[in-house]
Amino acid sequence: MSKLIHSLSKHKLIIATLTGVTIGISCGLSLKNYYSGGTWSQRDIMYLKFPGEMFLRMVNCLILPLVTSSIVSATCNLTRSGPIGLMALCYYLMTTTIGITLCVILVENIRPGELIRNEGAQVVSTSTKTFMTVDTILDLIRNLLPDNLVHACMYQYQTVLEQPANASVPIEEWPITSEYVAGTNVLGLVFYSLVIGLAIGKIGATGKPLSDFFNSLAEIMMKIMKWVTLMAPVGVLFLIAGRILEIDDFGDVMSHLGFYILTVFTGLILQGFVILPLLYWIIMRKSPYKIISKLGPTFATAIGTSSSTATVPYTLRCLEELGINPKITKFIIPIGAAINLDGIALYETVGAIFIIQLRGLQFSLLRIIIISITCTVSCVGAAGIPSGGYMMLIMVLNSIGVPVEDVTLIIAVDWFIDRFRTTINIIGDAFGASIISHFCEKDLEEDLENEMCPLETNASDTLMKVHSNKEN
Repeated sequence: MSKLIHSLSKHKLIIATLTGVTIGISCGLSLKNYYSGGTWSQRDIMYLKFPGEMFLRMVNCLILPLVTSSIVSATCNLTRSGPIGLMALCYYLMTTTIGITLCVILVENIRPGELIRNEGAQVVSTSTKTFMTVDTILDLIRNLLPDNLVHACMYQYQTVLEQPANASVPIEEWPITSEYVAGTNVLGLVFYSLVIGLAIGKIGATGKPLSDFFNSLAEIMMKIMKWVTLMAPVGVLFLIAGRILEIDDFGDVMSHLGFYILTVFTGLILQGFVILPLLYWIIMRKSPYKIISKLGPTFATAIGTSSSTATVPYTLRCLEELGINPKITKFIIPIGAAINLDGIALYETVGAIFIIQLRGLQFSLLRIIIISITCTVSCVGAAGIPSGGYMMLIMVLNSIGVPVEDVTLIIAVDWFIDRFRTTINIIGDAFGASIISHFCEKDLEEDLENEMCPLETNASDTLMKVHSNKEN
């Protein structure tokens, strides 16, 4: 009994958050039938979601200083972060490629779009193309190197093609303009945080005060985030109840999109609990489920907030309890939260092919692969955009000339799927940190020796000066 009480006390936040999720779903479904004369008004739903909105506002406010300070402080302490960063990039590319391949296999075999079309769903045959794939890739590079860091905290760059009056003009000849879309440019801020951290580490003792500042700021942000997440159970309850009330007919949506949801969840489960653990076991020869079992607080936060960046402090704490070097985790986890978005890439690929099948369009395998790569590339910058998953999906569909009206079907269940695809991102980041920490132990030992050498040099210099003074 004492062990049970200790376990419940240790995981009380997980239990409270999951309880909030359960009560939120129950309240949402119960309140949906409360008014006998109609549906809930938008204002009533706004009142109901207000506590949850306050919770999300506080979380979003802390994400930017938390991620940037963690990356800078970790990079300062990793003078050999070049190989570590390259290893992280290779790992992320490998896991994302595996996930995308899995999605294409699943969606081409289950074919959820054709199943819905056969049920008599009406689709519009019109097709528009207002983006080009190359523009999406070039915008990714532009956002990697923003021209104004303050502006990058609030907006992302996006190319816009203006359709001329003459509809016969090919899209390659349309006038090109640009606009800034609301949403933090996480990719650019991560890049500059890496550069600043590397520069501080290279100048040695001169940069020590600035390194200490970012270390302190990272610790402070994690402490504040810990306080804020204590509100998660209450915030989640009101957010989920409000989202359920916003859906006109929850049962109808689930029945029409059942095969689509089944395809997405099959991909997420296989990627997060079969393929990634198998990859971890092949590389490390250790049980991957030991790490997954320790990520309970992170999963609870992910289900409550559906934000990878909001789970960063919990992931760091869980991995440190497993004995993984904190220098590696503070470097890998914030970067992974920004660019390692396996869940969103999987969701976008399934969503794009689902809508193509729903429209009855016939695409070759090569074109499907190109669409999958476009989805993956577009996801890299989606972390800072509110509802970034389906916003990026709309852009991808526009770039290949597929009508985007049916995206509204996916949006109806996006809030539900988003919470689970966030957990897949977390699992991938945790495995990546463990693998990289294992292979970089020698580099970390050399870094520790280098940090000790200046102290020894200073001590010997002091002794020499004292001896010289005595001789004089």
